[in-house]
Amino acid sequence: MKHQLPPGTLGLLPIMLCATVFVAAVRGQETADTTESQMSLRKSADARDYKGQPVEGENRLIEPGDSLWRILIQEKGLPEKQFSQYVVVIRGLNPQMKSANVLKIGDTLFIPMRPDEALGRQSTVAKRAAAPRESFGKGSIIDYRIRRGNHLYQILREQLGITDERELAVYYALVKDLNPQRKEWDVLLEGEVIHLPTTGSTGSKGAIAAETKPALPSPAGKVAQSPQVAAPAPSEIAPAPDAPITLDYARQLPAQENLPLLKLVLNTLGSEVQTEGQEVFVFKHGVVRIDKSSYPIVYDRKLQQKVIIDTGEQIPTSLRRNLESPDSGTSVLPLTKSASLQEAVGQLLSRLGYQALPSDRSIVIQEDGVTFEAKGTWMALAPEESNKAQEIFIITVTDQADEIPQYLREQLSAKGLHLKDVVLPSSSPAAAAPVNQEPKGLTAEVKTWPREKSEIVDALLLAYGIPFGVAETQSVELGEGLRVETRSDRVFDSKGQRTCLFFRRIEPAIKKALQERQTMKVVELDLSTLSPKEIIDRILHELGDKTDYREHKFSAGTGDKDRLNISTSGFWLRNRSMFLTDRRIPTALHRFFFEKGLEIVYFH
Repeated sequence: MKHQLPPGTLGLLPIMLCATVFVAAVRGQETADTTESQMSLRKSADARDYKGQPVEGENRLIEPGDSLWRILIQEKGLPEKQFSQYVVVIRGLNPQMKSANVLKIGDTLFIPMRPDEALGRQSTVAKRAAAPRESFGKGSIIDYRIRRGNHLYQILREQLGITDERELAVYYALVKDLNPQRKEWDVLLEGEVIHLPTTGSTGSKGAIAAETKPALPSPAGKVAQSPQVAAPAPSEIAPAPDAPITLDYARQLPAQENLPLLKLVLNTLGSEVQTEGQEVFVFKHGVVRIDKSSYPIVYDRKLQQKVIIDTGEQIPTSLRRNLESPDSGTSVLPLTKSASLQEAVGQLLSRLGYQALPSDRSIVIQEDGVTFEAKGTWMALAPEESNKAQEIFIITVTDQADEIPQYLREQLSAKGLHLKDVVLPSSSPAAAAPVNQEPKGLTAEVKTWPREKSEIVDALLLAYGIPFGVAETQSVELGEGLRVETRSDRVFDSKGQRTCLFFRRIEPAIKKALQERQTMKVVELDLSTLSPKEIIDRILHELGDKTDYREHKFSAGTGDKDRLNISTSGFWLRNRSMFLTDRRIPTALHRFFFEKGLEIVYFH
């Protein structure tokens, strides 16, 4: 909602702009008011022991929709990047917790009033240690590659330097929370990678540093502490971590520490982020000058929109209302310290007129017999334009350039779906070879099998390299002095077994005699009642290939398998490198299947 500043208030604008000390004083008063309200709550707070000292807090009854993230980050407004640290504290105060990922409705959870104070406390064991360490360091996460013979308690002792049994139990549970995809912890396989919290210990941390890097790097080690600190240059964007980047990677990055990356994201949509010079706003009763190094400004000239990023939440409410007047085409985005890059970009897109789409659902496009399913870090509907279909943009943070082939991008773009990449610098010393090269020596082709059902049988046998006889006469003795001759439609050998195909029903007595007296396998295919799909299915199973007709999904990317998938239905003959289908695959997609090493075969 936009607000118009009353005329009387405009006269105070120059005074308000110059009186920085006054704004600070007001903020100090707000802080004091908050402190008083907290003190009034502490009078009725309970207390529990944590690392030998009492911690004040309250007992929270878990209700539907509650999670530790919602309680600590969203409700209490705690820094998002320290979430894993707070989980350690909560687990220490609530030993009855079975999982930090799922809270049971109706349970009671003890929540500390001042979690940050509890973070700084050392255990009694740690205080007596020769080399004291912090409870959880800076709260960063590292990737550790399992070595032969490792088990989790051993890793915690040797790599994190934890010896206290109570702390071991807490960190054991925390590691499980950091790796929700793993269900089995009794056996760790060599070469697997797990997430570990850091402890700040200097004793054994070096052993990990040689083979791992922080999963959540900060740009060039810099931290945006105030809006007056200049944002790092784009060249200072932190390299991609060694671990594979997932589509929700931006949720782990603090926005204030990754402004260069935010700038790259917006550039993919044609928006410009300026961080140098001044922006001047002229109002009826005064002039406002904004330093862009402290308050970056996003311009979208095509949409005629402008967004001021208030990185330190320093712009007073009254001034913000004036900047957001209906005639200015400007909005202000207060960027909290706890805001992730995912949230910040989503809010910016909304202010620029885009409509955010849920990132946990795929964008689905149907073309002939093929379905495209695409996902990304951000997905949004572009602002509506007259006489033009509304377009969709999918922006993905990745560490692999040209991960999606260009011809697929162009095909989707023609349908109004635009895939945009924000490529992080590689953490490897040598640049990776481009993956989107022109195909060389593709020998696959597209074939169409005839409509005649008997010829479909022949084509399938030939595809498996099986020679066969046609219209051979089989002579069978039904009893003493009684012999019958019957014509089989196809005869072939498969895996040492002589097989007779009949494209009709035959007498049970003849079938039995062929099987028992001449040890032949008899297969009846009533072509008049079976569809081509059913015939292929029967022949494949007779040949020992258990392939069924179903929908197959092929990943178009080399990284996250959910980013772009192409699916269609048919028989995938893996041992023959063939894909049999009755769906129509667009000609432009033939190349995609060829690059998968598949020959496309149509049947009717």
